[in-house]
Amino acid sequence: MNGYIHEKVPAPLRTMVKLTYEMNDNELILTEERPAEERYQWDKMHIARFYWEENQWKVYARDEQSSWNPVDVITPCSDFENVLEQVERDEAGLFWRT
Repeated sequence: MNGYIHEKVPAPLRTMVKLTYEMNDNELILTEERPAEERYQWDKMHIARFYWEENQWKVYARDEQSSWNPVDVITPCSDFENVLEQVERDEAGLFWRT
């Protein structure tokens, strides 16, 4: 994940946006952070949730009510890089909202 994050956000933009992730047990949550109105604070927006279950990664996206929903267009897979690449491409427009 660290390599992906390093490549995703170019160095000149890292004071304006950063990607982070949290790992807990069987899940990884990818988050985008931007400077908050309060000095030295960052606002977080969850991008995607990756959940390891039954020997495969399942991908979830947040809806308008901030609930996690399974992403049906991404087939669960044992290869994390495969599902991460599909989130990156975001062909359904579920993750990288503007």
